Order: sequence, then C-alpha cells, then structure tokens
Amino acid sequence: MRVLVPLGKGFEELEAISVIDVLRRVGCEVVIAAVDLESQKNLIVESQGGVKMVAMVKIADVQNEAFDGIVLPGGMEGTQNLIASKEVGVLLSALNARGKIIAAICAAPLALFKHKILTTQKFTCYPSIESQIENPNHCNSNVVRDGNLITSKGPATALEFAFYLASVFKGEQQSKTIQTNMLAVC
Repeated sequence: MRVLVPLGKGFEELEAISVIDVLRRVGCEVVIAAVDLESQKNLIVESQGGVKMVAMVKIADVQNEAFDGIVLPGGMEGTQNLIASKEVGVLLSALNARGKIIAAICAAPLALFKHKILTTQKFTCYPSIESQIENPNHCNSNVVRDGNLITSKGPATALEFAFYLASVFKGEQQSKTIQTNMLAVC
C-alpha cells in the first residue's frame, strides 16, 4: 500500500509522525510531500512546534503517481497551507473519484471541506473547526469513517487514528500486532 502524507508549514507534529510511523511499521510505503512554497525549496517542513521534517518530494512531483490513500495531518497553519495548495486539491479529487482512502485529523477536515471532498459525509474534527465546516453530519467519536473518508479529532487521538488506518490499509491482524508491539494492547 502506498500512502501520501502532504505536509505544509505549521503541521501538527504528533498527528503526522504517529501516522507515518505506524503505517511504515505495518509495511506501507509512506511518501512525505512538501506542500508550501517555502518548504518545497529545500524539502524541510517546519511543524507548528518547530520540529523540522525532511520531505521526500515536492507535492507537484507526485501529481501523476498512484496512491492507495492520502492522510492530512492538522495544525491550523499546516491546514491553511493544504487549503492553499492546488496540487493537494487535484490529488484529493483524483483519489476521491477512484474511491481511495482520504483521511484527515484535527483541523485538516477543513481542508477536505474547502477542496469539496467533505460535503455530506459523517466526520469528526477538532472542536473549534466544526463550526467552519458547513456539513451537519459531525460526530463526536474519536475516529469516524464514512465510505472512503476517515477523520479524527486531534493530537490525543493520533495513535488511535493511525492504528485504524493501519487496519484499513494492511488488515486488522497487522494493526493488532503493531498495537501489541507498541504496548497499546497489553
């Protein structure tokens, strides 16, 4: 399974790193793409807390590549950079049209809404973001799936979200194994 994680300056580090780590542990190929123009110059993307991650590619370089899914980490500035990215919008539309997994956590469901992906589906997000998404189907669960769309609340739900994504991409057994190995299940 091949999964894209686009990072814009100001991404929420726990949400990004948890997903990247867990998906790689279960054997997914995770491609990290720099979204905003500043980060694309040197592929270094700075999180909201000042953590610097090195992306593998520029978002423009993966426009024609095949992915089984895309995961958007939150963080308000990072989400605004995802919203501003035409390339992210094109990728989301293409993946959605093919029924591929589209996942977002924290503030990032706002990017799905702005790119016209989150329209009538059930979803969850960070509480202060809910009022910015014109969709009456908000749920209060930590992780919500509606069709190919998977959303989660925020930093404290990041591992639960990552484990759920692992089960979707690689199966329930591999997800349970990694949860046991990481001491999430004792």
